[in-house]
Amino acid sequence: MRLKNYSLAFFIVPLTLLGQNNETVKEVVTVKRVITNNGQNITISEQQATEQIKGTVVVAGDSIVNQSATERSIQVIDTINAQQQKIKDSVNQAKVAQLKAAREAELKASIEAQKAKAEAQKKALEAQYQKQLEALEAQRKALMKKPDNKG
Repeated sequence: MRLKNYSLAFFIVPLTLLGQNNETVKEVVTVKRVITNNGQNITISEQQATEQIKGTVVVAGDSIVNQSATERSIQVIDTINAQQQKIKDSVNQAKVAQLKAAREAELKASIEAQKAKAEAQKKALEAQYQKQLEALEAQRKALMKKPDNKG
């Protein structure tokens, strides 16, 4: 019987004393995904932020009447870079090359059209200049002709 009482006192009493403290844990995990696009290269990085608030409710006082509870808490914030991936965007690269080729072809066509237009204007101006020269030559001949004074 004595052994039973001692074992009860030895095991049960410490458990009741430890039973007065309650621990609270609040954990918030935030995963942030950042995508960076630099033309051909795409970088995907994930950051995992863990915010953990650990609290302990401590009951002070030994009798039921004058007990008071206080909470002590510790806040821990931890950020880790969970994953980073670099991708070469070949589809985007192909589209960029295709767009460049199309713009270059368009530019060449535009340059050729401008050259043809300039050549046509040059021919028209040369023809106009030749007509003016012929008209001047005819006028000069008409002025150089001696009048007939017969009469």
